[in-house]
Amino acid sequence: MKPSRTSRCGWVIAVLLIALAACTSSGSDSLVVPTIADFDTLPTARFLTENAPPPGFSSLQLDPIDTFLADQPGWTYTVTGSFEGVLDATGEGTEGSFEVQVQANELGQTRRVVLEAQGAAFLPENALLRLEGVRFSNDYYIVDINGLCTVDEGGTMGGSAIADLSAGQLIGGVQTAVPTGYRQEIEGLPAWQYTFTADAMRVPAVHQIADSRVALEADLWVAPSVRAVVRYEVTATVRQVYLLWADQESSGTVSGTLYLRYELNIPELGTLPNISVPHGC
Repeated sequence: MKPSRTSRCGWVIAVLLIALAACTSSGSDSLVVPTIADFDTLPTARFLTENAPPPGFSSLQLDPIDTFLADQPGWTYTVTGSFEGVLDATGEGTEGSFEVQVQANELGQTRRVVLEAQGAAFLPENALLRLEGVRFSNDYYIVDINGLCTVDEGGTMGGSAIADLSAGQLIGGVQTAVPTGYRQEIEGLPAWQYTFTADAMRVPAVHQIADSRVALEADLWVAPSVRAVVRYEVTATVRQVYLLWADQESSGTVSGTLYLRYELNIPELGTLPNISVPHGC
């Protein structure tokens, strides 16, 4: 039976994901991370001392943003994104959205990723995409948008691109972050806000060219008790860039606003998710 167009598209995206795994956003003088407050209201040294996180958390390297989660027996997080803007070549409006849920059982060496995406800003041919990838040790299973499951032993058919997709390939991370002194409870966990410089950021969802311009705003919260980032949000105002899986050979650049959000599922942190071989495999 001849494979459907949507099935073929799913495999094209899988190949693109493999390329994305190695991507990092190029540096640019236009990258800007705004300060938490103006110079007249910046936290004082006394404020920072009185509201400091526990020892060992005065400076953190958080690239990729989900670093340290491998120390937990099991975990789940979600990365979401949306874009509204225009095609630079025509001025026509364009948009896109995606959601990626990632689950891992570190003890059982299993992983499950569900990717849903749509919109011409993110995908070639304005495709609608839903892919599920499951890994058991070195064996992979892929479920395409039609619900067809394929066994990919050893990941030689691109199954690893889906099942091993991570937040670091989408929202990136921060090389060096320091606490601002602000804290709050997030779902019962004490969390501290962190700040960083523009040079410390990596946002692989944005692919720049010579004339690209990118301005970033970010908000980062870390829970020392579980040694993990619990929330990370990025707002990117972009001009003349490619986003995520857009085909750079057939698609034009876009300008507009990209929203990215990483959120750790705190209630499920430390528990072993129920990951099984997909139906049909």
